[in-house]
Amino acid sequence: MQLRPDSLLSDDLSLLLIKGCKDLGINLSEHQVQNIAKFLVDLQKWNKAFNLTAVRNQRDMIINHILDSFSLNKYISGNTILDVGSGAGLPGLPLAIANPNKKFTLIDSSGKKTRFIHHVKTNLLLENVTVINSRVENLNNKVVFDHIISRAFSSVARFLELTQHLLKQHGSLLAMKGNISKNEISEIPKSWKFIKQHDVHIPMLFKKRTILELKIMEEKFGSNNFNS
Repeated sequence: MQLRPDSLLSDDLSLLLIKGCKDLGINLSEHQVQNIAKFLVDLQKWNKAFNLTAVRNQRDMIINHILDSFSLNKYISGNTILDVGSGAGLPGLPLAIANPNKKFTLIDSSGKKTRFIHHVKTNLLLENVTVINSRVENLNNKVVFDHIISRAFSSVARFLELTQHLLKQHGSLLAMKGNISKNEISEIPKSWKFIKQHDVHIPMLFKKRTILELKIMEEKFGSNNFNS
């Protein structure tokens, strides 16, 4: 891909993004790279007023936010994804930009954060994104999802408790974590099938990152008793 002279990212940062994505098995189009750049510019601008993230410069945002979000990409095979506690739109917005044919619903209880997400959705014409300002436990299950994802949202057990009613049969929950203790894993209810702990490598991020993949046990699906 040739870099555009009007890019909002420097050549070095554009190459950092493109190479990091390729290392994760993602090939972005020129339009998608520009959309990621616009997202980062907006995030920096809004961050000055609303403190959406502790990460301040674009290089660190690419590594800590964009590439970290993209590490989830190969585990979302379904078409409908709920991003819980999305915050500044992470990981949902980068994934929505990279997957225009999948539908993403981003939910957060903070009005300032969902206003930012809605601004980015409108600015980038992301028709595959829905934004909800609410607590996830208040959502009814008229709409259910192939995948429910979170990025350091809560303990795994709490994440399961709050979102289990929104998962499709055969769907999966994907919890992005840093360090995770054996104790946290032991608290996962027996009604959940612990598929795998994926240890992921984020290009240029020298921190431990883990994705936990879980599904509801077949015999428990449709039951109200998930927590045993």
